[in-house]
Amino acid sequence: MSSAEWRISRDGAVARFALATADGRQTLSPDILEELARGVERAASEEAAVAVVESAHPGVFAAGADLRVIGGLSAVEGYAYARRGQDALVAISRSPCAVVAEIDGACYGGALDLAMSCGVRIATPRASFCHPGPRLGIVTGWGGTLFVRRVAGVARARRVFRSGEIFSAERALGLGLVDEVVPVESWIRRTREIEAALSQTSCLL
Repeated sequence: MSSAEWRISRDGAVARFALATADGRQTLSPDILEELARGVERAASEEAAVAVVESAHPGVFAAGADLRVIGGLSAVEGYAYARRGQDALVAISRSPCAVVAEIDGACYGGALDLAMSCGVRIATPRASFCHPGPRLGIVTGWGGTLFVRRVAGVARARRVFRSGEIFSAERALGLGLVDEVVPVESWIRRTREIEAALSQTSCLL
């Protein structure tokens, strides 16, 4: 099964959402995030215990919003654009499913907001993390400042959002942005183990 931007599949108690955008760049938008939020909600209603958010393209998780689109928005339109994305990620963060971000590659801007809204974040060593807003003169509008603060604490959130630097997977682990870094060669085995464990735990709640 698939949607416009998400390849959706189900394996027992695990629902998978693999991003494959039409532009080939994994660019996010409020439409895409809302579609994901609806999919996760539907999976939960169909008794999925785990919802996995991943990329259909190895080596890149997702990019942030399209800066060309943002640059053409009025103040009112910009607020609505930010609020829609924010509401979608808040809905994902509150899902009764255990939502897992499986990150293999670049996770920048709005993609980092998305990853931080998930309850569990797993990465390969080739993953990298960045909020480039400080270098671009913008602040994320999809709730990343709140999500990162919850995950990593205020001091580390300030570092992420003030510097605009790129963090390797290992540095992200040290900052608390990810829960585990898994070698590529054992990625499938280990992520499936984690999914199975979360599925068992969720069934007990």
